[in-house]
Amino acid sequence: MLKRIAHFHSFGINGNAKTVDIGLAILRIMTGLALATVFEKFMPRDGIWGPQQWFIDDVEAMGFPLPLVFAWAAVCAEFFGGIAMMAGIGTRSAALLNVIVTFTAAFVYHEGAVAESALTATVFLTMTLTILFAGPGRFSLDGLLLKRNEHTTI
Repeated sequence: MLKRIAHFHSFGINGNAKTVDIGLAILRIMTGLALATVFEKFMPRDGIWGPQQWFIDDVEAMGFPLPLVFAWAAVCAEFFGGIAMMAGIGTRSAALLNVIVTFTAAFVYHEGAVAESALTATVFLTMTLTILFAGPGRFSLDGLLLKRNEHTTI
């Protein structure tokens, strides 16, 4: 009985990479989906695609030079990086861009305040950091391409 309990608690940690890959896929897909859709900064509003004026003004208030360029960079990192993370292609690059965006949101825009507004940015920072360090897992396009390249180079 104790062996069964011990085995259950180690499931996905010791020697069962498949469950880790499933967990990474879930994290990657949900994080990417949220980044691409929840913040809605890229999708059209009032007939305008890309960053809205309020976001450009916020970027300028944070002290960034060329606020329009930095606003577009952030919006594209969230939207296209989110799509890339969902598909698992260029995953670590997309995660790195979003680590920068979410770090800026949490510690520059929200000034590291312990409040609901900073909490969301901090949670996304944690998720994108995890994806950056852990990688996409084998259930991703990156994983399929890596597996394919390993077979063709042998």
